[in-house]
Amino acid sequence: MNMKLKRREFLIASMGAFLSSSISIPGGAAESGEGSRFPLRVSDNRRYLVDAKQRPFFVIGDTPWFLQKLPLEDVRLIMDDRQAKGFNTLFLEILDDSHLPSIDAYGNVAFKPELDITKPVEAYWRYADTVMEEAARRGFFVIMSNLWYGAGNGLWMHHVTPESASVYGRFLAARYARFPNLMWMHCGDRNPDERLAECARRLARAAREAAPHHLQTAHLSHEYASAACFAQDDWLDVNMAYTYGASYVHVIPEYRRTDPIRPVLLGETGYEDEPNAIELLPDARKGDLWNPYRIRRNAYWAALSGACGYCAGTRLWRFESNWRDALNAESTRQAPWLAKFMESGPWWRLIPDLEHQLVTAGFGTWKQADYVTAARSDDGVFALVYLPSPRTITVDLDRLQGPVAARWFDPTSGQSRPVEASSIPQKGKHDFTPPAKNGAGEGDWGLILEAV
Repeated sequence: MNMKLKRREFLIASMGAFLSSSISIPGGAAESGEGSRFPLRVSDNRRYLVDAKQRPFFVIGDTPWFLQKLPLEDVRLIMDDRQAKGFNTLFLEILDDSHLPSIDAYGNVAFKPELDITKPVEAYWRYADTVMEEAARRGFFVIMSNLWYGAGNGLWMHHVTPESASVYGRFLAARYARFPNLMWMHCGDRNPDERLAECARRLARAAREAAPHHLQTAHLSHEYASAACFAQDDWLDVNMAYTYGASYVHVIPEYRRTDPIRPVLLGETGYEDEPNAIELLPDARKGDLWNPYRIRRNAYWAALSGACGYCAGTRLWRFESNWRDALNAESTRQAPWLAKFMESGPWWRLIPDLEHQLVTAGFGTWKQADYVTAARSDDGVFALVYLPSPRTITVDLDRLQGPVAARWFDPTSGQSRPVEASSIPQKGKHDFTPPAKNGAGEGDWGLILEAV
């Protein structure tokens, strides 16, 4: 371990201890209970995140993005709803990614002049603070975009230089260091050119210097993960995957990266009722809309391909006139069941079944919609399988320790159905066939295998 890394880990540990004991969120935010889980850090094997008590943290996020567009009562409504549904993470933006200049619900502009990121307007940032405080009160981990470069013709990318990024970065880092529940996200829907990459690095360095307890990641163009541009940058803690294709095709190569190993997070995929390049899926065509099944499938595919979490999305982020209806989109009701599925055992010990040693037959075809993903714990006491469509699969029980108990998991309801124990041999290969349909009338199922 080099001295720079040792120093950084010492600073993180020291800052984490300080924050756990002394953080004070204005307005009476809780300083114990759920809030005490922060700051998060990367696990020792660099495959997942752990909280301040070393407990593995599986990310289940929602993406309301620019919440400051709404007044405080609506912000609270959304956060309460997401907390009740079982989300533990929010993807947010400190600046609007759809409109210049950035203006909050109360008419406050972020900067004056409006596009000069070195000239913050205090009223705007006080409300941004308030939104973060509301998230902290509810125990949310917040993945925050600091400057959205933008796809296509771009957005804030036209109004940042390395010099201004340094000034803005120091401002953000100093202002938000008091929040232990924060991870910064750089770029935004774009693979940066040399100038923009340097701007992201200036922001990252400022955050690392002022708040070493804050994790950092990058959001690039879809079909590219963070490491595509920043693989060798020491500030990059989490490798964020972003795909509208079959997620396992994207996530597995990122999981296999060893330059260095980083946790992989499926930070973005299709949003319910949006088209989002859906033609990249093997069973869709341009103009189709993402539905709960395709979204759910990408989430489970990713988790069993090595991702340490998943973030859901709907049209909510647009805050159209009927945005309250989007709060109950089916995909967001189903998303937290993924955590229940993963947490049925020591998910952090799972290793993807990339060579089909666990599921030896019936695993479908690579890059197709029928492909089965599976993972087995390194000690052989636990395994998970996801079947995107009904069929019989063959499992090699010799890959697990001792007699095996099995149950089918319905990803649309979170309910389980045990497999008759007497039908499962103690060793050798065994065929498993799921129930005909899940609670949504569709054919995808999870299989939970546990050594008893």
